[in-house]
Parts: sequence; C-alpha cells; structure tokens
Amino acid sequence: MEAIVIDNGSGVMKAGYAGEDLPQCIFPACILDDRVEATTSSLKQDRKVTIVGSKCQQYCEIVATNYPIERGIVKDWDALEKIWSHVFVQQLRVNPERSALPILSCLSPSDSFGKQQERMAQILFESYKVSGFYTMNQCSLSLFASGRTRGIVLEIGHGSSHAVPIFEGYALPHASLHCNIGGIDISTRLKTFLAQSGHSKDPIHPQTLDSIKESLCYMQSKAEHGNDGNTSSVPFELPDGTELFIDNETLCRPAEVLFQPKESQNECSKNCSKGIHQIVLDSIAMCDADLRGDLRQTVLLAGGATMIKGYSRIQEELQSNCIEKLSVIPDPQLRERGYNTHRKIASWIGGSILASLSTFRDLQISKQEWEEHHEAILHRKCFF
Repeated sequence: MEAIVIDNGSGVMKAGYAGEDLPQCIFPACILDDRVEATTSSLKQDRKVTIVGSKCQQYCEIVATNYPIERGIVKDWDALEKIWSHVFVQQLRVNPERSALPILSCLSPSDSFGKQQERMAQILFESYKVSGFYTMNQCSLSLFASGRTRGIVLEIGHGSSHAVPIFEGYALPHASLHCNIGGIDISTRLKTFLAQSGHSKDPIHPQTLDSIKESLCYMQSKAEHGNDGNTSSVPFELPDGTELFIDNETLCRPAEVLFQPKESQNECSKNCSKGIHQIVLDSIAMCDADLRGDLRQTVLLAGGATMIKGYSRIQEELQSNCIEKLSVIPDPQLRERGYNTHRKIASWIGGSILASLSTFRDLQISKQEWEEHHEAILHRKCFF
C-alpha cells in the first residue's frame, strides 16, 4: 500500500488504496447525526451515533440528510470530517497516523479550489496526523485514468459540470469553466415529471429515483429533440413489486437540463447561461491557438451523469457548433471496455494511478513541510 486515495464528490464518496483497480468503498456522501431532531423511535435510539452513507437514506423521508459538499464546494467541514472518520474506521479499517500512509485527495475544480485544499490539509495534518498529503482536481485525474496527458475533460458530476483543458497533465485554470448543473438536477426534474404523470401517490425513494435515472433515462438525439410522437411506456418494478409504466417523454426530458440550464428548478442552476456543450467550446477558445487542435481531438467525458444512455447527444451538440472536427471519448459508436465502463469513478482511478507512481513521494507534502510552512507549501507543490 502506497497511499490512501479519497475522491470527495458532492453526491458520492469513493475511497481506497493507491495501486488498486477499484475503490474499496463507494457510498452516498451524506450524514445524519445528533444535530438533527429525530422524529422516530428508531432514530432516537441512534441520536448520538453518526449515520453515514446509504443508511441515511432510509430516514430521508422523515428528516433531512446533510450533504456536506454542495455543487463541488464544501459547506460543512465538521460533517465532512465525520465522513472521513467513517472511511478510515469503518470502511478501510486503518489508522491514518499509525499507518503512515499519505493521503491523496481528489477535489472538484471549483473557483474556491485553493481555499478548499488549505482547509483539507489543515484537518488531515492536524486532526488525523497524516504523514503526507497531496491534492489534485478531479478532471486531471480522470484524464490520467484514460492514459492521456492532453485533452479537455467534461466532467458532469452530482452537483456541477466542469470543462477543464489539460496540457501535459496540468490543468489550465485560466480556461477552466463550470456551471452548476449536474445529476441532481436531472433527478429533480425526473421526480417532477413522474409526479405530473400520476406517479406521486406515494413519495418515490431517492434510491429508486436514481435507479430509474440510471437504467431508463436517456438523452434524445438532436433529430428526436422536440418530437413528442413516441408515446410508448417502459415498465419499472419498484422494490415492493409494484410496476410503474413510465412514458418516454418523462424519461428523456430530465437530461435536457444539461443543455438548457434555464429549465432547471434550482435557482443556482437557472443562473447558468450556457449548457455543457457550450462551456467546452468556450474553454477551448480561451486556450492558445496551438493547443486547440489537441483539445478538440480529446474531449473526455467523466462523472456519473455521463453514464446516461444516449450520450452521443453531447458529440452532436459539440460538432454542430464547431467547424473543426471534435472527438469525444469514449466514442459513442464503439462498445469499448476499460475507460468507457469506469468513467463514473474515473477521478478515483486516476488518483490511484498517480499515488502508486514512484514520483508521488516527491509530489506529496510531508508532515514536516506542513509544520514548517503551513498553507504556503500548498501553493508551491499542489497545483490546480
């Protein structure tokens, strides 16, 4: 074991050891603790016990669960620290101080990346006494996972989307763009459309909603967009055995929010003036002319929301707005293995690769360096 790799997602936490193919744990990045007023006898018994991950979701219809990372930005550091403790103690069963394993933390490439990494380093060094720390943005790590060092990454996560151009492994912050649109907005719209279709007699559990989104929702092609002629329905069996018949319009409309953010029901997302395809094209245009050809040849998709069926729509939208040819990876026309099936966890895989390299020892910030220089060392060794 070389290091512990933690991918801090807005919706899902992924953690494991460097050099391994897959993370050892993947769970919802939510928490329910004694600060929340319990309303059931089962919760009252657990009020002093922090509930993390999937177990929170069984109470989600009774009390509000806390997602400490919202739209890629940490809003509740105390809650995030409890999730990390759950990762170390319950999932990896490792003592960060005694193991002397450094931590590689994967972060969203948000505008507050620098401040986020400073606070993260402070907690891990001072509370968990880790031996070393390094952080890198999720888009650069996703590109590593694909075996490339040049390209532009379109990451569509739980709460936000990012277009980050990367040259020789390093992100170009001046041309990195983001919008507050992600998988949560697709889920919210799906819930609304299901209710409008008469499926709201009983609240649909978030896990069931995610299952419908991941297995049945799809992006309409440009040719199909706006065509309401297909009125057929698709069956979906609920956990209790009840069968829902969901019409195709309900299944294809939610993902349109990625291309038309103003359709979002979230005020934060409505303020986004451009869809995911446009931020990619704008990002490329902001780069040096000599780099644009390489970027257009590698438009890498990453993040859970890119797993929705019909993602060839992304290629269509990009190409219809660009004279030069673009290549989206993975190619929608090819059923390739490897990166295609793992892009949902690409940033963690990239982190696993990076932290397993012999050069990672030189990259990481040691405990001694932190004690001598504190936050200043981050800006010398950790880049966006």
